[in-house]
Amino acid sequence: AGGEGRGMVSGGSGKPHPSGLPTVEEQLNHVGMGSKHWFLFFISSLLVAADGMEMVVISLLHDPLRKEWDLDELGFASLGSVVFAGLLVGNLTGGLFADKFGRRNTLLGVSIVFAVGGLASALAVDVLSFAICRFITGIGVGSMIPVADSLMIEWSPTEWRGRLAMLLTGVAFALGSMFACLVGIVMHDLFGGTGAWWRYMVLVCVLPGVVSIPLMYLYLPESPHWLMVQGRREEAEEEISLFAQANGVDPLAGGKVAPLDHGPHEVASLSHLTGLFGSKLIKSTAFITIAYTVCGFVYYGHIFIYPILLEEEYHMEVREAYGTMMIGVVVEIATVLACMVIMDVPGIGRRGAMASGFVACFVVSCLVTVSQNVSQFVFLNSAVRALIEGPFTVIYIYAGELLPSSHRATGISFCNSFGRIAAMGAPVVTTWAEETSIILVFGLFAAASGLGCLAIFLFKRETLGKPLVELVEDVEDDEDEEHRPLL
Repeated sequence: AGGEGRGMVSGGSGKPHPSGLPTVEEQLNHVGMGSKHWFLFFISSLLVAADGMEMVVISLLHDPLRKEWDLDELGFASLGSVVFAGLLVGNLTGGLFADKFGRRNTLLGVSIVFAVGGLASALAVDVLSFAICRFITGIGVGSMIPVADSLMIEWSPTEWRGRLAMLLTGVAFALGSMFACLVGIVMHDLFGGTGAWWRYMVLVCVLPGVVSIPLMYLYLPESPHWLMVQGRREEAEEEISLFAQANGVDPLAGGKVAPLDHGPHEVASLSHLTGLFGSKLIKSTAFITIAYTVCGFVYYGHIFIYPILLEEEYHMEVREAYGTMMIGVVVEIATVLACMVIMDVPGIGRRGAMASGFVACFVVSCLVTVSQNVSQFVFLNSAVRALIEGPFTVIYIYAGELLPSSHRATGISFCNSFGRIAAMGAPVVTTWAEETSIILVFGLFAAASGLGCLAIFLFKRETLGKPLVELVEDVEDDEDEEHRPLL
């Protein structure tokens, strides 16, 4: 209903499609938001929350793990790096698998890997088995956010895309971190006398990922954009029709979708990966890589070193330290919600939102070095984590809009892998810096934020309000792209 009489409609590149049929983007905008979108968001949120929990678990267990296996500071930092090594492997493989085998199948597979590794971690008998299990857990976690983010972006109407992705990668992740802190407090109070309370904490933090597995198997849809890129047009039309039916809307043109101009696209090959470095994507690839690297180092470095600083500099007990970290999570959620509004404001957009976060994080990181008491230290550290989370969340949406559907999951995962490498080195680097001087720790965070500022000022493309592009061939050349000054 309503499909006839539309005339020429916009394709993925914003140009009229010669068939006169609506594109996937047109159909999704017409269908709008509904119950299936929100259930997809709920399932994806479970995965991202599980990721958020796992990212803080290792730093929260600083004291009990050192006592359990008699670890020194460098040994514990190396254990944290093992988790991020798993994340790196998950990033590199998850995106390729998602572009080759689909978003749905990949999420099912990595969730099972995550569940097995997480459950086994709680039963580890020594530091070596624990490290192996955390590495396996990291592989599963490393694929969750990039693939879940791609799937959510590819099902979202244009006006909802930024909001949903921000809520997913920002708020759900932060709530996962908060839940981990709560679990730690409860498990410590209930089983602290046994010395094994941390095992119960690890076990409980795996549950969201475990619960998501049957839900995904029964209800998770495949991405219509991915189906189109694979040449499975009829399946894409069927999936869109199911969403339209759930919303009580008749799809445009009887549910038909305009074919892609370039046909099916080969993925998960070396030539596919090298497409990220072609003339149309090289600048976007470089910028996204730098942004992920900066955010990965500052965010995960801060997550790791902050509870250690609270214990060693201000001698906080477990319960007090966890409660203090929860304050930071609340500030983080507020920052993400503010960015969710700012990034959709014309004249600010994705670039302006990221620039604001990098500049503010640079300033606050410098201020931490001159804090005079514990209250100032806690306040400024809560701000550091919250402010870097702003651009860290926006980049997932921004990257998803910059990259075409044929390379979206692979590109996000590949670029984010450098953020995981930075995160992998962060525990060792921040531990070394802390032993030298606390000023050096936050000087490193400030320097990284400054690099983020430079990258966002040099990169000129804005994606606010633009349709998703399906193939590399549809990406606008630099001379066709609107270049606007920041803010």
